[in-house]
Amino acid sequence: MEWYNKILGVDPAAGMMVIFILILIEGVLSVDNAAVLATMVMRLPKEQQGKALKYGIIGAYVFRGICLLLVGWL
Repeated sequence: MEWYNKILGVDPAAGMMVIFILILIEGVLSVDNAAVLATMVMRLPKEQQGKALKYGIIGAYVFRGICLLLVGWL
């Protein structure tokens, strides 16, 4: 049970609410990234659009992962 308190804190309901809010924020940021990427690649030639989207999505995930690691460290 010690790991449970370490993850969620003393108040499990508050800990679950924080996790839910973080998941919600991540979802909203993902939709925002998709919209921005789609807008940016619209002007590219068709053969470059797929590659640009792939690299943009991978870059967004890597950057978000780095940010999450830094937040966890803080």
